[in-house]
Amino acid sequence: MAAVVVAACLGLAACGGSSQPLTRGGKSGSASAGGAGDGSGAGSSASPSGGGTASASGQGGQVYIDFAPETSSSGADLERTATLMRKRAKALRLGGVEITVRGREISVSGPASSQETLRSLGWTAELGFRPVLSAQPVDKGQCRAADASASASEPLTACGKTGGTYVSYSLKPVAVPGTDVSAAEATYDKQSGAGWLVQIKFTAAGSKRFAQVTGELAPQQPPANQFAIVVDGTVLSAPSVNQALTGGEAQISGSFTQREAEELAAQLNSGALPVRLNEQSVSRMRS
Repeated sequence: MAAVVVAACLGLAACGGSSQPLTRGGKSGSASAGGAGDGSGAGSSASPSGGGTASASGQGGQVYIDFAPETSSSGADLERTATLMRKRAKALRLGGVEITVRGREISVSGPASSQETLRSLGWTAELGFRPVLSAQPVDKGQCRAADASASASEPLTACGKTGGTYVSYSLKPVAVPGTDVSAAEATYDKQSGAGWLVQIKFTAAGSKRFAQVTGELAPQQPPANQFAIVVDGTVLSAPSVNQALTGGEAQISGSFTQREAEELAAQLNSGALPVRLNEQSVSRMRS
């Protein structure tokens, strides 16, 4: 974990609690928060290179990805889901992409060189901030992403990765939901060279809720002073809280490439998909 400067510790500082997502590309994650630009964190395989689309040398032609709803869903819900996926594609500046509802499936087609980014359009991106009850190192084989459809009002056991250690977290119900996020932006931390991160801003209600919860966590002893950031059942980060955070902003970081940071920002800006999708098939047609 990168060193934390005093300014970062004034926010939600990654003072020993970063975790790595297990199902979102296997990249590491951490977080900090507070006033604009006052936190620092490393992105995952951090590099200023890369773009809003996935790159894969030698991948020509088109790729076709079919998604099916996890549970029975109405045509209207599938259309709403497809609309949000198109919004994500636009935010990522993806060209030549078509997203259509066909019967009970959603089909995505686009350049094969953007395959991984196209796949990410179908991720639910259900975000929640959960206070940590306990944290226990486990073997890799014991670490599984939690059921992404678990109720936000119920406790949750979820996994993350800190450095080379897999950690199982026992978490309280969601204290700050993803709907409290008003905007997200992928940025590169030039000042510290920490890498790519996602800067998020809370709504007025979210800022108040975030300040209240972090104020309650700050005086607790570890790990009860940690605040886990969970996306689709995986702990991206579980940083420690030093004081109530009233800045209305937070940073999610953890060795992100530019593409990964932009994908997450696009997902958070669009909001969680109303229908949880499963990837059914991927096929390619070379030009």
